[in-house]
Amino acid sequence: MTDLLEKAYFAGLGALTVTKEKAKKWVDELVEKGKIKAEEGPTLMKEVMTKAEETKKALEERIQKGIENALSKLNVASKADIQALEKKLDAILKELQKKS
Repeated sequence: MTDLLEKAYFAGLGALTVTKEKAKKWVDELVEKGKIKAEEGPTLMKEVMTKAEETKKALEERIQKGIENALSKLNVASKADIQALEKKLDAILKELQKKS
């Protein structure tokens, strides 16, 4: 299940990369067609990329929450749960070593 979620995550990031390339092409076409001035191109591109970055961050957050939710429903131990158990196990082993 996590493999499927991971694939969806990377597919989303790949789509954003394609969007960057398409955005550049779109801005270049607007300049060529005279719909915007050449000096406006970099500003528009920066605005498009800022929005794409915001979208990417929102997508990453949604995917992360989805993964956490799915793992929670599956009752899978989290990294923090495992670290807490390791800490308890280390303490138990130290106590056993003192007694032997």
